[in-house]
Amino acid sequence: MRQITILMILMLVTGCKLNTSKQMRNFNSIPSFSSKFVNAVIEIPAGTNKKYEYRLDQKMFLAEYIDGKERIVQFLPFPGNYGFVPNTYMDPKLGGDGDPLDVLVISESVPTGTLMEVIPVWIIYFEDKSDLAEIRELDHKIIAVPADPAKRVITATGFEEIQENYPDIIFILERWFRSYKGRGIMKVTAWGDGEAAVNEIKKWQISL
Repeated sequence: MRQITILMILMLVTGCKLNTSKQMRNFNSIPSFSSKFVNAVIEIPAGTNKKYEYRLDQKMFLAEYIDGKERIVQFLPFPGNYGFVPNTYMDPKLGGDGDPLDVLVISESVPTGTLMEVIPVWIIYFEDKSDLAEIRELDHKIIAVPADPAKRVITATGFEEIQENYPDIIFILERWFRSYKGRGIMKVTAWGDGEAAVNEIKKWQISL
């Protein structure tokens, strides 16, 4: 019995160390592109409503707070795993929102802190109304699928395949992003295919 208890304690301690190591990782030191694919860091698991963000200054994933309360997205849960493309920065001097480029990965839910290789399928170009009236910031969303076929829930790996086989996904995701912050805040300006998405990543890429 004593041996079992000791073993359980060791497992818990080891698990905590692994979790802490994962949380403290400098994800922004990871390149935007792997050898063949794009890297994505997941902040918010699919099917959840709590808003988590990776804080580069603390190298941790922390809950976002508004007026002293944890931010809960007052809408339907995130329809995919939401995060960012590492080593990107949407520079406010160029009209960006001051954050890394966002990515939503269509797959089953994965934990916060997951690093995934993905294939960009298309991009939705958004403008986000800032705190200053009449000023909108660029807040584009890359839509992607896992590079690993075993982790995919749809077979499409390109925008034309999405249009042909899953056209409602385009409609659903656009409407979701237009609504999750409230009416009139997010404005769609255009769409682009996977190539356009890759070019957008390169545009906002920063040096390691």
